Amino acid sequence: MTIRRGRRVSDLLAAATRFLKDQEVPDARVEAELLLAHVLDISREDVLVRETNEIQMAQIRAYNRAVARRGVREPLAYITGTKEFFGIRLRVTPSVLIPRPETEILVERAIALRPRRVLDIGTGSGAIAAALAAALPDSEIVATDVSAAALAIAKRNLPPTVVLKRGPDFEPVKGEKFDLVVSNPPYIPSGEIDGLQAEVRKEPRVALDGGRDGLDIVRRILRGAPRALVEIGAGQAEILRSEFRGVRFHKDLAGIDRVVEQ
Repeated sequence: MTIRRGRRVSDLLAAATRFLKDQEVPDARVEAELLLAHVLDISREDVLVRETNEIQMAQIRAYNRAVARRGVREPLAYITGTKEFFGIRLRVTPSVLIPRPETEILVERAIALRPRRVLDIGTGSGAIAAALAAALPDSEIVATDVSAAALAIAKRNLPPTVVLKRGPDFEPVKGEKFDLVVSNPPYIPSGEIDGLQAEVRKEPRVALDGGRDGLDIVRRILRGAPRALVEIGAGQAEILRSEFRGVRFHKDLAGIDRVVEQ
């Protein structure tokens, strides 16, 4: 997308919206506004009240680049470099899964349990650990991930009180005891990944692929933790209910069993 010198905010937004719609980007107008807010380093609300303002050429070029990236379905959060989760603005890159509102259900339940010592498996950006550290300042939190790149991002998002360790599942914390294990693990069945939304396919496959039925890591966590909260996908509750006695489920706003608790 190319916009000429001396264009108003309203002109940029209209052109970007048309372009993004042509690329089948969902919520094209909102995305255009958010991208311009990022480029101008102001809020989306401020963008809307400045529609008659003219934009400098350097800012127009930066906006063109951002809109072009979104047009090839790069996730908005990777373009802006941030994502809000549980009231916390987190740094995100293509090395980590983008935090989603559904995971806040897990956080809310974990806070209600008030554990003294928590293990966050597959922390990614550190979203869950960051939210728990803010809400439970007296709790000890350990966060793990198999990815060194993800841990580097998590370190930027987490307070120094959270201990970071690298490795799969429970391996980095052998012999340690926790009151609660939390996780938003990969839970997409391997065969379904290629059919996911274009933006999702640009997220790390290691953070998406949960094996044949999506539950490989979920099962390992439930078998290894006496008390756990684990995010799952649609339709997976019935499988887990048949395999694990006494588990319960928490629904998301769409009525889907989103978190398994044991």
